[in-house]
Amino acid sequence: MPSLGERIVEHLTLNGASLDDNELAEALGVGRPDIVETCRQLEAQGRVVRNMAGGTRPVTVVKAPAPTTGTAVGTAVDTAINNQTFPDHARRVLSARWGTSLQRRQAVLPGGVAHPFELVSGNGRIVGDVIWLADRGRTVEARSAAIAEAVLIVGHVTNADRRFLVFGEGWDVLGRWLASYRLLLDGVEMWFLDGDRLERLA
Repeated sequence: MPSLGERIVEHLTLNGASLDDNELAEALGVGRPDIVETCRQLEAQGRVVRNMAGGTRPVTVVKAPAPTTGTAVGTAVDTAINNQTFPDHARRVLSARWGTSLQRRQAVLPGGVAHPFELVSGNGRIVGDVIWLADRGRTVEARSAAIAEAVLIVGHVTNADRRFLVFGEGWDVLGRWLASYRLLLDGVEMWFLDGDRLERLA
């Protein structure tokens, strides 16, 4: 018989959604306290992610195509999106969502300073950047400072109608930052991209 943790992960995966504790409790016929405790254990194991609003979702892993040469037959290769592949992945997903070609281009900051961003439309009306927090220091403080810096820079792009940041990991740090500093965004959108699942956080 599957454990409660296995049932939770299976239910979230099949439904492809972020569900709150009450929704999971009702769907699985289990008390909310048991759901809360089990989800915390699953998060510690890296099997789910719980956001600041109380929702829980499964961790998505992107599988690489099976290698054709150089690897012994029968060897499985799974790889998650990483800091090197994430910008290209984000460009594909966001371009499809907004019906435009987003590319790495320069946008203008106050004073006429040109700055490169990963996600810029051809007319410069949409400007965004990707943030991989694992590359921005080891401490929560360093990563929080990186978020603030990115918000400040993209928020000052001139002549853009949409300014945004998209994150591919670091959900816990991002959640804590938003809980404290959401009012500082001043129109900058915050998105989280997990596999092909794109979620707006602010």
